[in-house]
Amino acid sequence: MSMSVAPVKEEEAMEMKEQAEKFRRQVLERGEVGPRTRYTQEQRQEAVAYMRARQQQGASREEAAKELGVSSWTLSRWGSAARRATHEEPARAALVPVEVKDARPEARRGGLVAHGPGGVRVEGLCVEDAVRLLRGLL
Repeated sequence: MSMSVAPVKEEEAMEMKEQAEKFRRQVLERGEVGPRTRYTQEQRQEAVAYMRARQQQGASREEAAKELGVSSWTLSRWGSAARRATHEEPARAALVPVEVKDARPEARRGGLVAHGPGGVRVEGLCVEDAVRLLRGLL
């Protein structure tokens, strides 16, 4: 039984290798090779599909990127963009409206601390006192 499984895995590996070579050939045919290479949307989608298939086989993103001839960081960005485009991003908490109120009068007074040169520390300043202190330094 394990004899029939091995050829399938070997066949998959060959198919993946051919896909990677085809991708690299397409990029080379466009004549834009290097760090500033511009990839078409179709090429990006193919690369992401290739990466996902390789990851299901146990390969890392870095391995898939190396096989395709692109940087791991670039492939990661393309994968993230593809997830956002298909709404595969995890759900985020919804914003909850809040009411903003003025601080209690006793809380307004004495909450600021000023640190000066030479270790000078002034505590218990209200906003008005802090403004006077700062103006005095000018």
